[in-house]
Amino acid sequence: MKRLSFGIALALLPACVVGTPVAEEQKSAEQQLRDDIAQVCDKGCRENAECGFDTAMDCPTHCSEYLDAFVGHGDECQALGRNLVDCVSTLETCDDYAHTEHCDVPPEQHDQCAAGGSAAPPMVHCDSGGSTSGGTAPSANGDPAQTTSCDLYMDCSDGAEYRVSCHSVDETLVCNCFKDGIVSGVAFSPANGECPAEEQINAPCGWNLSH
Repeated sequence: MKRLSFGIALALLPACVVGTPVAEEQKSAEQQLRDDIAQVCDKGCRENAECGFDTAMDCPTHCSEYLDAFVGHGDECQALGRNLVDCVSTLETCDDYAHTEHCDVPPEQHDQCAAGGSAAPPMVHCDSGGSTSGGTAPSANGDPAQTTSCDLYMDCSDGAEYRVSCHSVDETLVCNCFKDGIVSGVAFSPANGECPAEEQINAPCGWNLSH
């Protein structure tokens, strides 16, 4: 399969806010990611051309081929793709596009997903930061902060802030994952309807936290 270096792939993506995992409840997380990939590649190639970057005529095709590796290959790969698209959605200027290292996905993880495998994110060691039975947390779709039914947060070795906030939607507990305040992975509902245990959050959040 034809590969792009990650920096080139990011340079093809747009400075726009794409649909979040819970923005369109009628779509599966996988279909939402597919739709977002098409959107960011088409618009991103146009915007990068306007920035004066060397943008090939078949830029949208190459961009989609790179990002399609994260779709249909398991929850971990899907979470990596979602995190990438959400991270890139915060870029706003041509200078932002020239410095995209913070959105990087390790090449070996992309290769594993492209080969049909399931790539686990790098392991991060954490201490239990704490939890609350309620409070307020950012909304995954950019709406005002919402009241939470439970809030779980961790202190981790990489210095990032990991947080899982859950609230009730039509009597169903829906949890959103945040890394440094940015939505991560996919929204999920714990099977038991209660606040998730720490071992339940890695797969939907796209993390690999250990204690």
